[in-house]
Amino acid sequence: MLLMIFLVLVLLLVQAFLPGKFLADQIGPEGQMGPRDNLPEPTPELSRSRRALANLQETLPIFLALAILSIVFDEQGWLSLLGAGAYFVARIAHLICYMKALSPWRSIFFLISLIGNVLIAIPLVTHIWS
Repeated sequence: MLLMIFLVLVLLLVQAFLPGKFLADQIGPEGQMGPRDNLPEPTPELSRSRRALANLQETLPIFLALAILSIVFDEQGWLSLLGAGAYFVARIAHLICYMKALSPWRSIFFLISLIGNVLIAIPLVTHIWS
């Protein structure tokens, strides 16, 4: 599970850098170093990368909490690992679909990532009452 947490955090890092890359492409390095008071309208790529990052940030705390709980309660069986893997792969696919404006695939991969979180949570349910 630690590997899955690490991979998801690497994905977060990549997604956190994308808006800066697209902004630098749009306004140049000199504009990046300035106060950025009068930025032009963002390009579609910049807007999509910002929204994709915000979307990841909505589900990431849930994934991290569940993944850490699965480590704490030693519930790192095949179901939890399948869920973590599904979350990770679905989030990569979600980013790709978001950047390429592929609907409804973006929403489908978002749903798969949520199902991945549910799969991680299932083995933890027994610990609620213990």
